[in-house]
Amino acid sequence: MDRFQFESVDRRGHFIRHRNFLGELTPPDQPAEDFFFNLVHRGSQGLVALRAVNFPDRFLRHSNFRIRLDPPAGPGDQLFLQDSSFFLVSGLADASGFSFRSFNFPDRYLRHRDFHLFVEPQDSPNLAADATFFRSLAPVTIDEG
Repeated sequence: MDRFQFESVDRRGHFIRHRNFLGELTPPDQPAEDFFFNLVHRGSQGLVALRAVNFPDRFLRHSNFRIRLDPPAGPGDQLFLQDSSFFLVSGLADASGFSFRSFNFPDRYLRHRDFHLFVEPQDSPNLAADATFFRSLAPVTIDEG
């Protein structure tokens, strides 16, 4: 499965990552895997989930509108499935990028504010730029030893 990283359109050189099980936006540092996510497709509606590469049982999800890295509470955790599902849409600030619209709060988008990740309403100040990301394949480390 492909590993992706997501760079902010308005904070170039800053990427979505998890740190202390919270969604953040920072320049790359260690551990590098904290910046890498698999896009897991959910159904036929264009829904995706962002699964952490280094914690494959955990996904980015919103809880009280803050982005967290959590596992589901169990196989039937419907709230988790809803909170961790996003419509992958054309970038709000740049059509060559992507934005993540919340499944269960369709007027809200994943965005950074003060370098922390939230889902916030479309009419929030500066939302378009803060909610647009460029997707690229994450680099792969090759062990030559």
